[in-house]
Amino acid sequence: MSTYHSNLAVDPAFSAKQGLVLSWESMSYSLVGKDTFLLDNLSGSVRPGEVLAVMGPSGAGKSTFLDVLAGRKGKVGTVHGKILLGGSEREMKKYSSYVTQDDSLIGSFTVRETLQWAVELNNDCKSKQERDEKVMDLMVQFGLVKAADSKVGDPFVRGISGGEKRRLSIAVQLCKEPKVIFLDEPTSGLDSAASFKVMEAIKSLARRNGCVIVCTIHQPSPSTYELFDKVLFLARGKTIYFGACGGVEADYFESIGFPVPKHVNVPDAVLDTINVDFIGDEDIADSRIKQFVESWRISDKQSAVISESAQIKSVSVNSADVPIVGSADYTHGFFKQVAILSRRNFSNALKNILLFWVRLAMYLAMAVLMGTTWWRMSLNQNTVQDRFSAIFFSIAFLAFMSVAGIPAVLEERQVFYRERMNRTYSVGAYVIANTIVSIPFVMVIAVAFTVPAYWMMGMNGGAENFFRFLGFLWLALYVAESVVILLSSIFPIFVAALTFVSFFNGLEMVTQGYFVRRQNIPKFWLYGFHYWNYQKWSWEALIANEFTGLTFQCAPQYRMDQSGVSCFCAIPSSLGPASCTFSGEDVIKEYGYDDYSYWKSAVCLVALIVFFRIMFYVTLRLKKPKV
Repeated sequence: MSTYHSNLAVDPAFSAKQGLVLSWESMSYSLVGKDTFLLDNLSGSVRPGEVLAVMGPSGAGKSTFLDVLAGRKGKVGTVHGKILLGGSEREMKKYSSYVTQDDSLIGSFTVRETLQWAVELNNDCKSKQERDEKVMDLMVQFGLVKAADSKVGDPFVRGISGGEKRRLSIAVQLCKEPKVIFLDEPTSGLDSAASFKVMEAIKSLARRNGCVIVCTIHQPSPSTYELFDKVLFLARGKTIYFGACGGVEADYFESIGFPVPKHVNVPDAVLDTINVDFIGDEDIADSRIKQFVESWRISDKQSAVISESAQIKSVSVNSADVPIVGSADYTHGFFKQVAILSRRNFSNALKNILLFWVRLAMYLAMAVLMGTTWWRMSLNQNTVQDRFSAIFFSIAFLAFMSVAGIPAVLEERQVFYRERMNRTYSVGAYVIANTIVSIPFVMVIAVAFTVPAYWMMGMNGGAENFFRFLGFLWLALYVAESVVILLSSIFPIFVAALTFVSFFNGLEMVTQGYFVRRQNIPKFWLYGFHYWNYQKWSWEALIANEFTGLTFQCAPQYRMDQSGVSCFCAIPSSLGPASCTFSGEDVIKEYGYDDYSYWKSAVCLVALIVFFRIMFYVTLRLKKPKV
C-alpha cells in the first residue's frame, strides 16, 4: 500500500530512539448517554517521520478524531476500539504535543522571549547557549528571524502579524520534541506560500526527530498537499479513504466510479465529491455516504490497512516497555517548574501594563485625590466620620479596582490551559508561582497608595501606625487579587468575570459593617457573609489603628444665660466633662469595635488568602478547557 509497508520487512523493529508508531484499531467514539457515533470504526497507522493529513467537509469529525487520538475528550464520551503507541496503549499526553487553532500566547513577550521560555519549560537543556541555539533554529525554520525582537502584541502594542503569530504558536509546541504532534488547522490564517513553508518545516522536523505528525487541514494548495505522506478522508465520522497520497487516492476514487478530473487539485475534487451537506434529500445523502463507506470496506486498500496495523503491532510490541526519553509526567521536577514559572510570571508582570501598572497609576491618582479631599484632617469631633469614610474608601475602592487585572489574567489562563494540556508543568507549580509573584507587586501598589495618602489625609501618626495601615491594606488587596484569579478561572470570559468580581466586591462592601453597624446587620447576612468578609477584618483593624491613642476636641456650646460656655461631645467621653475631649478608644467603643484584635484580623485575612488560593487550585484541577 505504501513504502512504509515494504520498509517494515527489512526493518523488523522500531527502537525508542527511532520513535513510536501510532495506530488505531476499530476506533469509534460516542457521547455519553447517546447511541450516535461521532466516529465509526476507523483503523489506520502512521509511522515515525510521516505526516498524516485528516480532511473532510465541515462536521466530518476531523477535530473529534484528533482529540480522541490525543486523549483530550475526557469523560464526555466513550472511546471504543484501541489507540496504540509503539504497539501498546499508553497515556498519549506524556508523549505528544497538541497545537490548537487558537494562538494562546503572552502578548507582552517578544517572539524570541516566547520561544526562550517555551524551550526552558519543555527541554532539559544544560546551558544557555544550547537553549539559544534551539530558539534560533526554530525561528529560522518558521521564518520568524525578522520578527525575533517584536512583541507578540497586546491591547497597547499591535505586535506581530496574524500569520507570524500562527507560526510562533506552532514553533512553541514543537519545543517539547514529542513522539507525536497533533495540529488542528496549522495553516489557518496563512497564505499559500506561508502554509507551504510551515508544513515543510513540520515535515522536516518529523523526519529529523522521528516523530509522528497528525494534522487536520482545510483546502491545502497542491504544493502543500504534496508534503503529506498519508491522507485520511472522513465524512460523517466514517472512513472514505486512508492511505498514501501522490495520485494513489485519485486512482482509488476512479476505481469506485468517482474519477478526479485532470488538472484539478486532488483534495478539492475529493472533498467536493464526498460533501453531501448540500444535497437537498437526506435519503440521497445517506445513500451516497453508505456507498463510499461500503466501497472502502470491501476494497483491497482497507485490507492492506488492517494487515499493516497488525504487522506494526507485532513488531512494535517487543519494544513497548522500553523507556522513552521525555515520557515522564513533566520535563522538570516540581521545584524547578515553580522556579521557571516564577521568573516568567515576574517578567510578564513587569512588561504587561494591564496586569499591575494600570492599577498602580490608578492608585497613585486616587491617593492624590483622596489626600487633597481629606486634607490634613484635624482632631475635632467633626472629622470622626470623615476618618471612617477615608478608611472605608481606601479598602473598598482599591480592592474593587482589582478588576483591572482581569484581561491579563484571562490571557495568562489561556496560555496555562494550552501548557497544561501538553503536560508542560503541574497545576500546583503554576498556582504557587502565581502566588509568589503576586506578593511583591501587590505590595508595590499598596505602598504607592499609602505613602502619599496617609500623610496628606493626616491620619494617626507614628511609624507603627503607618506600617500597620500598610500591612492590613496589603492583605486586603491580596485577598481581592486572589478572588479575581479564582473567579476568572471559574468564568474565563471577560464580561462574566467582570460581572461576578464586581458583584462579589459589592457584596463585601454592603456586609462589611460601615453602612450598617455590625449589631444591626440581620443574622443571615451577619453569619453568612459578614464574618467571612475580608473587608470587615481589614476595616476593623484599620479603625482600631486609626483611633487608638488619639484625642478629639468636642464642639463648644454657648449658653444664653450667664453660665458661659460648655461642651457638646458627639461621643460619650471617658476623659471627664471638664476636659471637653473624648478619646479614640471612646469612638471605637461607641461604634462597637472595642473587641478588635490585630492578630485575629491578620490570621483571618491570611486564612482567606489560603482558602481562595486553594479554591483556585481545585478549580484549575477540575475545570477542563475547551479543546
